[in-house]
Amino acid sequence: MEDLNTRIQRLSDLDRGPLIDALIRIDAEMRDRPRVGDRARLGSAERTRADDARSESDRLGRIIYFLRFQSPAFGATPEDLALCDLLAEKLKAKGQWEGECHPEWRS
Repeated sequence: MEDLNTRIQRLSDLDRGPLIDALIRIDAEMRDRPRVGDRARLGSAERTRADDARSESDRLGRIIYFLRFQSPAFGATPEDLALCDLLAEKLKAKGQWEGECHPEWRS
């Protein structure tokens, strides 16, 4: 299965609105996964997948926040900031980014 960074980078050529919509759809899928795994016993593969999906959903929320408000979300990791910077650069090249790209975001 494709990791979240790769999935977002694959979508990074989309315009800002469709990119946000695509990420919201991916987030909805991620939020559905933990429901079954939450009932599984600790240490099981189902529980681990549910925890991973929850973590990825949290990360997607931070990326979506950035794209909507052009500012890093509270709790953004260096990995999040590097991805946000990449997205901002691509959107800026298309004229779809009004804010600045901040060098301190880069990891």
